[in-house]
Amino acid sequence: MTKADMLATRGTKKFTGCWTCRKRGIRCDEKKPFCKKCVIHGVKCEGYMVKLCWTDNYGTSLERRSRKNRCLVLYEWKENQLLDDVQIGNLLNRIDTASVHLYPESLDYQNEFGYGPFNVFTASCNAEMGDRLKGQIYDSTSSDSDAFSIGPPSRIRERLEQTSFMGVNRDLEIEIFLLDFWDCYFSKTLTPVDETEVNPYNLLLKEALDKPHPADIQRAILHTVCAICSSFLSTCADNDFIAPEYQNTSFHEYRMFHKIRALSFVSDKYSWREACTTEELIFLVGSIYFLLASDGFKSSDEWQIHLNGAVSALKTISDSDGGNLISGRGDPADLSSALLFFAQMTRLAYLQSTLYLLSDDVCNKYLTVQDLEFMSFPEENYSKSLLYRNAGITPGMMRCLTNIVKYIQVADSPEAQENAARDIEQELVECKPLPFNATIDSINPLIVYHQSVIFHTAIALLFLREVKKEDPRNLQDLVDSGIDHIEIYEEISKDFTSLSLFWPCFIIFCEATSPESQSRVKEWLELAELYCVDTMKRGSRVINTVWDRRKGGNQVSWLSVIREIDSTLWLA
Repeated sequence: MTKADMLATRGTKKFTGCWTCRKRGIRCDEKKPFCKKCVIHGVKCEGYMVKLCWTDNYGTSLERRSRKNRCLVLYEWKENQLLDDVQIGNLLNRIDTASVHLYPESLDYQNEFGYGPFNVFTASCNAEMGDRLKGQIYDSTSSDSDAFSIGPPSRIRERLEQTSFMGVNRDLEIEIFLLDFWDCYFSKTLTPVDETEVNPYNLLLKEALDKPHPADIQRAILHTVCAICSSFLSTCADNDFIAPEYQNTSFHEYRMFHKIRALSFVSDKYSWREACTTEELIFLVGSIYFLLASDGFKSSDEWQIHLNGAVSALKTISDSDGGNLISGRGDPADLSSALLFFAQMTRLAYLQSTLYLLSDDVCNKYLTVQDLEFMSFPEENYSKSLLYRNAGITPGMMRCLTNIVKYIQVADSPEAQENAARDIEQELVECKPLPFNATIDSINPLIVYHQSVIFHTAIALLFLREVKKEDPRNLQDLVDSGIDHIEIYEEISKDFTSLSLFWPCFIIFCEATSPESQSRVKEWLELAELYCVDTMKRGSRVINTVWDRRKGGNQVSWLSVIREIDSTLWLA
């Protein structure tokens, strides 16, 4: 039997569908020449594709799962007919060269299409190109000392056994799947680009797992990763994320199991935080932030408690070393930069939420905006900070948002308020992102640029509506500009709006008052209702309520609406 014959056995699966539906994250009805969903939504049906996944039929289900990590998309651009079996059979001869793992920096984006964590060949790719690229990729991967991976399933099992890690079941099969899911896909969706040195989550994992830290720290980090992945999968409506053999798994059970064990570590370290080492405190903060992200996926009201705990742990670190680590000036460099990111995201989470939380909620009861001033965002080399490289936020934007919150939160004399409003208005001008330098030969700065503009647009709208009290109908040009940048960002990034972008998108969508701007947003809201996590579903309902109450010229504030119908929503 030839290799092609072996690969074309029942171990090879074919999945068909419209490429437009795949990009939009919805199931395709596969009607030709144009699928009904594209026709109904008024979008262009870009043709059909066939995805091939292959593996052999030997070994246990776990062993087969570890080998089923290669896929090939055979795609005819803007053609209405599926590739027939003869075409597929001919192309199966090239599977070995067309199935290598490809990374974004290894290919020209013009002639490739992505699926999940992989970038894969089109049907026009030739075998010689595949051989050449495969050699380049393996050489660069082996020589890249900064690259981080939890490892293949065999290495993941080894890590778990070394730390005496306990799972729901003794075989740890689901935990290995969750960590593999994190490694291959989910960790990449939390950052705009697939670079280890930019991913604060993997920086923390790299430090915890690749260096001789105590087993309880390593177990805690692994539990938090399992918790965040199972939390996402338990809310995910699209089973394409889940391998067929795991689609009947109760990921809610795994979420609760691993969250409880992660919380056990957090509670223990938090109780003894005054006696903890600096590194233990950093891992404590990182673990809490992972739990915060997990809360966002599952709409847990515990997020305020975790946020308060993160602030307290960060304050302990700041008091112990004069604030060096919190401001990114400490050692080790990787761990310090990750801590700065978690600190600023914690501060940002408070600023984004405090305005609509009730006075007796945990955050507003025990924290004020002044309590977070120790979390300074250094101006020096800010463009190299993980916060800027992951969310496009500058120190000026953070300062501007802080002052807007102070203005709304702190009662002052009319004269002082007038001066404060004037200062904020000047800050908004000064922190506005500069025009993008089109000569930069990388997509990463372009992604960050659009993130910056989106965030700046959101704080500008917050200022104009809640401080200046301007009529929302007069702000539609600014809203339309924000939607333009959101659409471009979605197009050039990995088609996954991360939680770090949800708050600014939410603000812009709430202020979309005109029928034209609302029509551009409605499709996104419909997709959020069908396929996104609970946080985004709840946020989309608030947006629709704001729109309904503004009909007829009512100038209701989104702050009053969210405070009334969903005041504990975790927007950050």
